[in-house]
Amino acid sequence: MLDKRLKWAFLVVALIFAGLPIAGIILDILTPPNIEVEQPSSEAKPARDTTTPVEPVKADMVFIPAGEFLRGYNGGGFDEKPEGRVMLDAYWIDRYEVTYGAYTAFVTATGHRKPVSRYVKHFDKLSAPTQPAVYVSWEDADAYCRYRGARLPTEAEWEKAARGSNGLLWPWGNQDKLGAANTGNPDPYEFPAPVASFPVDQSPYGVYDMAGNVMEWAADWYQEDAYRDASPNPKGLPTGSFKVIRGASWETIGKETRLTIRLKMVPDFRDTTIGFRCARSSSEGLHHRDDKTS
Repeated sequence: MLDKRLKWAFLVVALIFAGLPIAGIILDILTPPNIEVEQPSSEAKPARDTTTPVEPVKADMVFIPAGEFLRGYNGGGFDEKPEGRVMLDAYWIDRYEVTYGAYTAFVTATGHRKPVSRYVKHFDKLSAPTQPAVYVSWEDADAYCRYRGARLPTEAEWEKAARGSNGLLWPWGNQDKLGAANTGNPDPYEFPAPVASFPVDQSPYGVYDMAGNVMEWAADWYQEDAYRDASPNPKGLPTGSFKVIRGASWETIGKETRLTIRLKMVPDFRDTTIGFRCARSSSEGLHHRDDKTS
């Protein structure tokens, strides 16, 4: 059930773990296979030729109240089952994905590595201040959130913020809509859009871009049968090999955009389809460093 690009990356990582001498550069030059969009269109995804806004995005965290939510989906893959209600304490989560502008401010202030590589193509189309920060590893995302006095959301927190308490399959309902989010299906953007560019891609709690734009790192180590444990406030295994990634990206096609789909990757992996957002427990409040940009 992986995003088509992530499937190839995960295959390469698995082969490396098996001891095969495959160079890491393959991750950047693999060409994904052609996959037919579930609802075909003769219209190719247009390239964006408008100017991306350059004004900074002000930080805005959304309060998610304590309570149960519907997690998982019995109509999905093995790791999405079983669906069931899970209790979470109250918490805050970023309304928007962390932007490139906010992330580069963090890099300037701390000397942390930049989200760039000589292997990244079209970097000029991925690095506007209001676009989501991409090409960041789990460690990079974790470092940024800790710098802000925050943390990455748990997988359960991400899913509740995206689906609402009643467990929608997409932020707008239980049927997909082409063009409702920035995905590999036809829409006005060839690359990541400025955050909150798709008003329909807004969860019941008012959190943007959960069904498109970029996939997002979660705090948890991936566990295939994690949903068999319905304990309150699940945080996953204490250690593991792969970190959880949630959501769809600007390259995801068809029903792979469903909010219940769970992805995984090694923590040091970086890609132009992966970004993140931060969260805080409700008791931590909002008076922390860098709350002016997110």
